[in-house]
Amino acid sequence: MADILKFIFEIINNTPFWVWVVLIILIKRGTSLINDSPASIGRSIIMPFIFVIWGLNTVVNKFSSPNTLLSFYLVALILGFLFSYLLYMRRSFYVEDGQLIQEGSTLPLVIMLTNFLVKYILNVILAIHPVLYTQMNFNIFYGIVSGFTVGLFFGGIYKTLMAKKQFLKS
Repeated sequence: MADILKFIFEIINNTPFWVWVVLIILIKRGTSLINDSPASIGRSIIMPFIFVIWGLNTVVNKFSSPNTLLSFYLVALILGFLFSYLLYMRRSFYVEDGQLIQEGSTLPLVIMLTNFLVKYILNVILAIHPVLYTQMNFNIFYGIVSGFTVGLFFGGIYKTLMAKKQFLKS
């Protein structure tokens, strides 16, 4: 038991400070979306942008087969988008004081924390076993998992864009 705790503390201590800052931002943003709030495309794209940059930086600079990995990443991103589009189909919007409001939901928080946890675990595995950067099976696995989880953000963004478009027509 002590060895497991030592291992966990070592992982936490070796995590860069900026990763904890990203986690705090995710939690803050996700909990704010639990309640009804103004629909904002700008705020909606911040988290996906962070995860896309984080993932692509790792892919391009560290993996031995970035082109193959990127192909799987993009296909999985599209699948993640389609899946999240289904998850967000029932997301509701309404107008209050001339502003488009999205109903609160725990789904964005779950998606944000899932993205963080998946990225964190993958990067811990890579830190412990850097040889995986050169193994094609892991390259493909990383591309699929990273792409899919990032794609989960885009269903909600798309739903918000469509609601904004409808709001502007009326």
